[in-house]
Amino acid sequence: MEFTIHTLETAPEGSKDALVHAKETFGLLPNLEGVLAESPATLKSGMALWDLFETTSFTPIEQQVIYLTSNYEHECNYCVAAHSGLAKAIGMKPEDIEALRNGQPLTDLKLQGLRLFTQRMIQTRGWVEDREIEEFLAAGYTKQQVLEVILGIAVKVIHNYTNHVAKTPLDKAFQPYVWSKPGVDM
Repeated sequence: MEFTIHTLETAPEGSKDALVHAKETFGLLPNLEGVLAESPATLKSGMALWDLFETTSFTPIEQQVIYLTSNYEHECNYCVAAHSGLAKAIGMKPEDIEALRNGQPLTDLKLQGLRLFTQRMIQTRGWVEDREIEEFLAAGYTKQQVLEVILGIAVKVIHNYTNHVAKTPLDKAFQPYVWSKPGVDM
């Protein structure tokens, strides 16, 4: 199935303001948002959740740990590439970006606790054990952040699943970070 990658000119009227916001947010109009524009409600909700996630108590690097872990677990080639570029732009250590791209542990124990908790939330569809929540808290996080991880995953469900069904082509800006899950032929 082929999906249209809308521009400001071709998008439904209800998507135009959200596309302008996406362009302002990312410095370009990503193909993902162009695809999402087909459904104004889905585009708007994706952008609203993105904006809300930025207001959480997580640092920008922690936010990228959640995003990259979610992208890896969902096997989203587009979003791993895009977030690799975003993580680099905010100063995440290259070795941490590579570890996240390869599903490997991070050397920073607190960030590793965040990666593991995010991974378990996705793998168990939210049915994490009390012990796993306690380990997350012991890593230096809070109950508030348990819920904020869910918000980050929600953003990625919209984005990752859209990319899966639309087979969204990678933007030129993210080409240096092209990715496929290790050991998986896509």
